[in-house]
Amino acid sequence: MSDLKKQTRFLADLSCAFGPTPDAPRSGNITSIGLRECFVKTKAIVTQGQDLFVRVWMPEKRWLRLSGRVKYHMDRVGFGVIFHELPEEQANDLAGLIDGLRRQRLAESESEVEVEAEVVFD
Repeated sequence: MSDLKKQTRFLADLSCAFGPTPDAPRSGNITSIGLRECFVKTKAIVTQGQDLFVRVWMPEKRWLRLSGRVKYHMDRVGFGVIFHELPEEQANDLAGLIDGLRRQRLAESESEVEVEAEVVFD
């Protein structure tokens, strides 16, 4: 099995909004995401253990609404969030997003192999 098939978190560049209420007034970028957690790049201050609502901008041009708890905070860099138990619909949408990132990474790695092969055989 390839490492990409086993990988549980993927690098990303997804716009997001977050906050202590569902309207999630602060903004950031998710730079890595998995089925259970993500990292939000932002200069905003949060506290470890804080419950947050997170909205992720999906490739389908819609928001995926999640909730979780701050696992850690890196001052002026961002924070990690562990997702709460998600309703089935949200869990399925998140799994679809992760699968899309996995397929994108597989395509990129195959493309890199093709480029390397062209260089070797030219």
